Amino acid sequence: MSTTSFRLDDDLEKKLEVTANRLQRTKGWIINDALRQYIMGEEQKLRMLEETEDAIADIEASRVVSGEEVMKWLETWGTQNETHPPKV
Repeated sequence: MSTTSFRLDDDLEKKLEVTANRLQRTKGWIINDALRQYIMGEEQKLRMLEETEDAIADIEASRVVSGEEVMKWLETWGTQNETHPPKV
């Protein structure tokens, strides 16, 4: 495991200390957990952006299914006449 140093605002340092004591965790553990969650959120945002860009490209290339077709398909779910999803 590597070591990284950074400056922490005084008020944030106090809150970190209180939280570490309350959770009975080290400040390093809390910082790692917070950073991990932040990075996961940023990665999720990137995936969503890429998926949105892909969807826009599909729309521009007319690779879409109408809402009406989707609703007709959904209405068959759980019935004896369940159909396959509509094709693009």
